[in-house]
Amino acid sequence: MTDDKENHTPPSGRSEHRALENRRSDGVGEPSAEIEIRPAISGFFEQPKASASAFFKVIRNHDVKRFTVADQADAEKLMEEMDPDGERLWNLMSQASLPEAVDAWILGAAQKRLATKLGEFFDPQEFDKQEIFKSLTKGLSKDLQTEDKEKRRGAENWLRIGLSWLIEKRTLQPWQIAEGLLPILFPESKSASRLASRAIQKGKASEFRLAIAVAGLAHDMVKVAERERDQERQISAGLRDRLADTRATLDRLQAKLTETQNELAQQNSKLVEAEATLAAERQHWGHDLSETKAEQRVLLGERIGPLLQDAVDALEIDPPAPGLALRRIKAALSTIEEAKA
Repeated sequence: MTDDKENHTPPSGRSEHRALENRRSDGVGEPSAEIEIRPAISGFFEQPKASASAFFKVIRNHDVKRFTVADQADAEKLMEEMDPDGERLWNLMSQASLPEAVDAWILGAAQKRLATKLGEFFDPQEFDKQEIFKSLTKGLSKDLQTEDKEKRRGAENWLRIGLSWLIEKRTLQPWQIAEGLLPILFPESKSASRLASRAIQKGKASEFRLAIAVAGLAHDMVKVAERERDQERQISAGLRDRLADTRATLDRLQAKLTETQNELAQQNSKLVEAEATLAAERQHWGHDLSETKAEQRVLLGERIGPLLQDAVDALEIDPPAPGLALRRIKAALSTIEEAKA
């Protein structure tokens, strides 16, 4: 983790007042050498005046690699009681280099404390890191903008603890953080610009470097955005050309479809006419067939039938009359010939 606090030993010759101020910046109000700190994470939180650097020294001297489960549970209770604003926890997280035991413990502890402190505004199970960030800032935005210094300081502590967790666990990027916090911390964009300019013009060396880094990051982001914009414009132009070609093709196909539909309508009309003609022909053919069958019945039943019957009778009498039978058969044949004509 990175640190925005540097715990240097004041050079000789400075006043005791200055030395005391330096010790206070490390989270204590008097020399930590006078405080006995147990080599456990709960030992740090049970001593409000213990500095992070002194605690780390104790941990390293005792070669502590991991904190016990019981020790971690005790630390959670102590944080609830003695570190409600997250000041002590952030004091540990903000150090430049963490002992192995602290490094293994701190992110999990920070996650639990954030969940306890912020409730519904911090869900570590949420997949989208941007959603976690938005919810975090939403839960803290009121206190971040309040005039109450104590509340604002506590909100800033929890915000930075949350951001540190998001950077380490979810790789949240600095530009994403700046984009989300800018309207909260600087409701007027000009105030942010003035602050950055003042840091570059008159700030300390660390402030100057930080302002340059942020300005450089912003510049890089603008360049990336411009490149993406240019690429999108090129893609958009290509898509417009393709869209124009597609529309022209669509118009041609639409005209062809209309022409085909007209031809189909004409063919359908002809088909309807043909079907009507066929139906009429079928009716006519059916009528003619009925007449033909009636005529055949008359021919066979009333004219040919009696002649053939007479011929049969003439041949069956005793003595037979073949001459009569022959005449009747000839008469029947003559009738058939007449029917053919």
